[in-house]
Amino acid sequence: MTELRGEPTTGRSGVVAALLGALVPGLGHAYIRRWSGALLMAAPLVVVAAAVVAVGRMPKVEIAGLLVTPSFLRAMLAVNVLALVWRVAATVDPYRLVAKGGRSWNSTTVVLIALMVALPHLVVARYTLDATNTLETVFVTGEFTPIVVLDEPPALTPTAEPVEVFEVSDPAVVSQARHGNNRKGSIFRDKFGDPEAVALPPIGAYWQRKGLAELLGTDYDGLNRLTILLVGGDGGPGRSGNRTDSIIVATLDKETGKSAVFGIPRNMTHVPLPERWSTAFVELEQQLTPWQIRREWTDEDGDGEPDQFVPCHCFPDQINAIYPFTRKWVDTYPDEVDPGLAALRDTLEIMLGIEIDYYAMVDMSGFVRVVNALGGVRTYVTSPVQTDVSPAEEGGEWIEIDLSPGWNRLDGHEALAYVRERHSSSDYARMKRQRCMLKAVAAQADPFTIVTRFSQISRAIRSAVRTDIPVELLPSLLKHGASLDFNDIATIGFVPPYYTPVVDDRGKPTPDLLRIQAMVRWALNAEADTEFATGRESECRV
Repeated sequence: MTELRGEPTTGRSGVVAALLGALVPGLGHAYIRRWSGALLMAAPLVVVAAAVVAVGRMPKVEIAGLLVTPSFLRAMLAVNVLALVWRVAATVDPYRLVAKGGRSWNSTTVVLIALMVALPHLVVARYTLDATNTLETVFVTGEFTPIVVLDEPPALTPTAEPVEVFEVSDPAVVSQARHGNNRKGSIFRDKFGDPEAVALPPIGAYWQRKGLAELLGTDYDGLNRLTILLVGGDGGPGRSGNRTDSIIVATLDKETGKSAVFGIPRNMTHVPLPERWSTAFVELEQQLTPWQIRREWTDEDGDGEPDQFVPCHCFPDQINAIYPFTRKWVDTYPDEVDPGLAALRDTLEIMLGIEIDYYAMVDMSGFVRVVNALGGVRTYVTSPVQTDVSPAEEGGEWIEIDLSPGWNRLDGHEALAYVRERHSSSDYARMKRQRCMLKAVAAQADPFTIVTRFSQISRAIRSAVRTDIPVELLPSLLKHGASLDFNDIATIGFVPPYYTPVVDDRGKPTPDLLRIQAMVRWALNAEADTEFATGRESECRV
């Protein structure tokens, strides 16, 4: 009768009661015959069991999607705090009931047990706080603060004659009325490059008049497609301007699951520009014009402009310099997270003939940290690679690699050296390795890896990634990424000579938009049963 009234049974150990309560809430109270307390502490186990069953029935990708949702993480943090209080109480309370006046070493033991109970909850709290901070810092959550960059403007590509280094003004605050000429630019002059190029209409007059819908055709509406511009910056020790040496556009058809990765050469020039700032680089174009041509210019009408010069309505330097020249254009792009990436995105939309939904940029040190956070990346190498490249961070040692053909697992620094190496091959072979490395990293970042390594990955992303991808899109990205067949992704590089048959005055390749957009449309129109051969016959095996 005494036990049924809830009175403790003599001879029971408070430490044992605490240990049992730590293992199973309520068991410690049952051990000391406190039945009402046992029921009270055990009641939440029903909810816990139901939650475990529900989560166990969910696909892993859906679980990963919840773990990249800030609202869910906040709710999980609150539940975790309540669970911590509950479990500590289930541990300490039965000891308190039977060990009044007990020895100090017993109390110390119970405190240690309580700390062991609290440890996993503290780990979960750290995870949720770290994850929430990363998600809301890196990705767009409604309101954002545009990036304002105060570093020096980039140096121009070297020419035969030194040119003045200057910063291009934001076109939104500069009048462009004096640059309204739509005649053919210098790359279309007679006796320059391929004869067929001379017959092409000028960039400013033709490509500016065509809307994206006309370029895409009637068989593509973009509603079921997700396209992201992925950029790698070369900013690092001894480097200025942060040029975009790796420019990749990845696109996914959400209905068919077909994907394509397009690589744009960093040295491509005379890329057509958006009409609203197509003449922003007139002064740069003039400076890059060969001296033998400039020396013949005259200004008979006295308007301050050479009579013989006609703007090309394009970016006259290498495409990798667009970003450093435009990254502070906050007046032209007031609603963008990063004006420079927005300018590059709009330029590539015209060249590729597709709409690009989002952009993301990672610098060299960030790339190293992301790969290391993933536990390295498994990469297939087709030929030996032996090189050394400059460090990703100030004060670091030069990176040396010696890779044999076949499968290799690379850490962050080795992966960086692999994608930057170009001494033993061409710049276009390096582009190919970059596209393939993107696939390899994506294949490595499976939902299980993301969940188990999210704290490391989140810290790496937070330190080096700039993007306008909304945080609400992340669960969908994980879902579609998990369904990809990484051996069936088209990897296409718009490299010479086919896609850039014409070179400019400095020997730099210029794009053939008709050929480029024909290949883009082919990749975008792939059916679910279309097989891309590029993944199986190259370094792009994953």
